[in-house]
Amino acid sequence: MIKRIITTVIGLPVLFIILHLGNPYLLPALFIVTVLGLNEFYDASASIGIRPISWAGYLITVIYYYLLFIGVSIPGGIALTVLLVIISLSFQVFHKNPHSIQDISFTLFAVVYVVFTISHLVLIDQLTTKNLIWLVFIIAWSCDTFAYLTGLTIGKHKLCPSVSPKKTVEGAIGGVFGSVIGCVIFSWFIMPNYIVLNAIMGFGGAILSQFGDLSASSVKRYFGIKDFGNLFPGHGGILDRFDSILFTAPYVFYYLQWINQIN
Repeated sequence: MIKRIITTVIGLPVLFIILHLGNPYLLPALFIVTVLGLNEFYDASASIGIRPISWAGYLITVIYYYLLFIGVSIPGGIALTVLLVIISLSFQVFHKNPHSIQDISFTLFAVVYVVFTISHLVLIDQLTTKNLIWLVFIIAWSCDTFAYLTGLTIGKHKLCPSVSPKKTVEGAIGGVFGSVIGCVIFSWFIMPNYIVLNAIMGFGGAILSQFGDLSASSVKRYFGIKDFGNLFPGHGGILDRFDSILFTAPYVFYYLQWINQIN
């Protein structure tokens, strides 16, 4: 518990500063986070005998973040996904110990699961309206906090015991309410004309945030590990801290795009 508190006290101010400053500080910070998260996933894969083509994953990450830097995002991501498949399969022709389709699949999945999802934080920060990136963290943190407190006080019915035994249905519902409340408060000060739309965003975001958490737990069970890493003492690794963000960030970005189209 002491390690968790110390890590939180140190980590939160750093995160707040980076989010407040935005680019050009946010992009390199997220690049580092992405590379570390990708490394955690590849290490976890290797622990069960998978041989991901990690150098291809890192190469695609570098290229994609350069495309983000120069303003090319979604089309570039699709092109890079295709490129990764081509590189991975072509590499087998000259490899004395060729990788299996399973190795290639894990290589590709990690890029989509880690690199492309996290990069949506950069895309949100690049939108015309500033400070919208906070919505991702407000949804994830409010949901997580309210789910924990609600589950602790009135939680009785297990939500998904085979994946996460401590989570309850009551906690999940409390998390949804917490996310909606957080989005409403944010909108009241930042986007007063979009309170209802952002409340709806908070509702859907809370559901995806919890699926992100549960999905990460399922992946860790598959790998037979407790945490993806130990970068943050008491909290685990990058993917342990960003599990809900991985699902929430893309949702918030495309939801904001939708709001922009209807107004």
